[in-house]
Order: sequence, then structure tokens, then C-alpha cells
Amino acid sequence: MHAEIIAIGDELTSGQRLDTNSRWLSQQLGDLGIQTARHTTIGDSLSDNVEALQRAVARAEVVVCTGGLGPTLDDLTRQAMADAFQLPLELDQESLDKIVAMFASRNREMPENNRVQAMFPRGSQIVPNPHGSAPGIDLQVAAPQQARTGESPGNVNRSCRVFALPGVPAEMRQMWLETVAPRLELLLGSQLGRLHYHAVKVFGIGESDVEVKLPQLIARQRTPTVGITVSRATITLRVAGRATDAATFQHQIAPTLGEIESALGDLVFGAGDDELEHVVARNLKQQGRTLACVEVGAASWISDWLLKVDEPQCRCFAGGVAFPNRSAAERWLEREPAAESKTITSGCGEMENASETLEDERWTAIARLAAERFGAELALVVGVYPSVKEMECTNGTFDFVFALATSTTVHLERRAMGGHPDVLGPRVAKTGLDIVRRYLANEGLTRNGLANNGQ
Repeated sequence: MHAEIIAIGDELTSGQRLDTNSRWLSQQLGDLGIQTARHTTIGDSLSDNVEALQRAVARAEVVVCTGGLGPTLDDLTRQAMADAFQLPLELDQESLDKIVAMFASRNREMPENNRVQAMFPRGSQIVPNPHGSAPGIDLQVAAPQQARTGESPGNVNRSCRVFALPGVPAEMRQMWLETVAPRLELLLGSQLGRLHYHAVKVFGIGESDVEVKLPQLIARQRTPTVGITVSRATITLRVAGRATDAATFQHQIAPTLGEIESALGDLVFGAGDDELEHVVARNLKQQGRTLACVEVGAASWISDWLLKVDEPQCRCFAGGVAFPNRSAAERWLEREPAAESKTITSGCGEMENASETLEDERWTAIARLAAERFGAELALVVGVYPSVKEMECTNGTFDFVFALATSTTVHLERRAMGGHPDVLGPRVAKTGLDIVRRYLANEGLTRNGLANNGQ
């Protein structure tokens, strides 16, 4: 069974408001085992509304509209339904009485133009609105007598259930949960299981590379389906299928998850809503360790992320410090006599021409100092984040240093990375967190192991 969602209103097509209703409704339909095939957004035009309804009914078994049920001249949904399906609008006295009573409860007299909200296409059922003046519409209509693409000619005598709900999210959601969803459950009976989803999180590989490694899993028309999306360098593999309950679904997708794990190995870092910071914080807690962080440059992503996920009773994040540039980090280092005597052999002004070995010594010293100052078992140093202006002016890559101080040594690595300004910063920060994740998972790391995670 397929559904389509139609969001109605000039405020949506003009970009003045964001359509959050369609996203929520798609999730709710999926929970019922109904796949949403299309989202349509249209303005307050009667002809456009009529056309959208007729097209949707020809393709789907369920159509849900939001918006256009108000009392003003630009609220056209009920008239569009009447015109699209050639049905007269009729007054429902019970609905009118409820609207009048609602205004009376607020010490107001109902304006005459609100009377239109009690008008319904003939044959409709009412969808009560407990907190607003606009009841919803529930109408079953005959679908056009033609087969859809891929549909056998013997299946053309079908109907479509059309629901129209207010655009106000709070009203729409309550009406859906209390009335529409139960009606659809009765319609479905036990013919379909619900749609279930399982997200696999991956970092350290590009989207196209994942597809190369999993060509059969990403293929269309597969059961269960595996979709792939990327957000700020994190890959999400979304496994979807129908099942009567969560346990059955997990049993169904176990072979698929096994194939993903086998192909991607430790590039997989989590599942569900996990992000790298959640996994790192969880592993730190399990091992009874703490982590400090130093970020150098025009960002401090890691500290911000860890502060948001660290549990008060855990205190896995010992603390962090951000420096605007490398010189500021070196001045922090130079204020520590012990650290200076061990690692610094030239002043800050000479650093631009210093050898790579000397630079490594400075980054190593900063990592050790961070562990000492914050009293942490581990300390991560990441630098140098370029500014947005630098990223916009440079089409190539930037060199980054990652240093992880442990109780016995400092693991240091350099990587060259580039990318869109909105992605590069988070990608660098996630690379740092991924180094910590791998260390905690493997109880140590090597340069060779990290190199295999390069992008």
C-alpha cells in the first residue's frame, strides 16, 4: 500500500514556512506499514489543488492533505475535494454546533465565515478537532479506472482513502493519533506488517566507496532495502523492511547486517542515533577513562559535542581548551617550564620554518600537557582548523595534525583533507574522535592501521 502527502499553502511554496508536517506524517504512515511514495507542496490555487488531488488518487491508496481548512477565502481544500471528485458540499450540523460552542467557550461569537468549516463533501466522515475550529475530512473515493505502472489490469477497481487535516502541527498530530491512525489500522487489518528501520553508522570512507563495497545490498528492488545517505562525512546505511514486530524485523535483517559488517569492518562505528561522540563517551565510561581535548584553529567541535553527550555521573570528558591558532597553543606550552625544557628548542617566531620533527615535538608536548593539566588518561590534539575565509579561498587541501596522548606514549598522525566549508570542519573533528574510538576499541593503534581509514 502506498500513500501520498499533499501540503497546501502559499506560505509553504513561498518559503516563508517550513513543511514539517509531511516528514512527521511519512514516519507515522511507515509505522503503519504504508510507504509514502510522494510529497507534493502546492499553493492556494483551486485548480492546482484539484489537479494534485486527482493525480494523487490515481497513484495511491491513501492521500493525506494538510492545510487549507481555515475559514478564509484562500482556504480551498474542502472545495478542491468537492470539485476533484464531483461531490457537493453539505453542512454537518453537529460540526457547526461544536464550532459555535468552541467560540462561546472563549466568550466570542462565531464569525459567519467560520460556517464554511462545517461543510463537507458528500459521503465524508468527520475527523474531530479537539482544540481548533477546523474539523478534518475523511473521504473514500473511487480511483480512476486505469492501471498504474506495474499494476495488473485486474486490479483497477480500487478505491483511495483521502484525509484532509489542518496545517497547524499540534492540531494535525492530535487528530492523526486519535482518529486517522486508528481508522487506517482498521482498514489495514493484519494484511501488512509495519515498516521498521535500522540505521548503520559508518565513518572513514566516501559514499561512492561504500556503494562499490556493497553493490548487491544497495541495489533497488531488494528486500530488505538498504539506502545510503551522507551527512557531514558520516555515512548512514538505512535498512528497511516490513515485519509484525521489532524482534521479527531484527531476525529478518541479521544476514544483511552481517554482510555490511563483513564488507566494511571497523569503518562501522554505531547504529541507530549513534554519533561518534556517543560511541567515544560510552567506551570511555566502560573502560573507566577520561579524555581531554585541545583544538587549534577556527573551531572547537569535539569539546562541544562531548559536553552535550557526557553524562554527569560519568564525567568521561575531563575538559577541553581551544586556541585560535598554533602560536597561541605554543604560548600555552611555553608557560610550562617542564614541558619547554623537554621539547622546545626555538621560539614561536621561528616555527614557520621549523622542521617537521620539531613540529611533531611541539604537538606531542601539547598533547602531554593537556593530559597533565586536565588529569586525563587520554588527551587529543587536533589542528589547525582553517577559517571559513581560508577554506573559501583555497580549492585544495589542508594539512591537519592529530595527536593522542596515552599513559605511555603519544600517537601522532598527519592527514591532508579538503572539502566544502560546511563539511570540512566536522569531518576533521570526527577524524579525531574516530582515532580515539579506534584506540579504545583496539587498546592501541598504529600508523598503518590509521592509514587504512584515510579518505
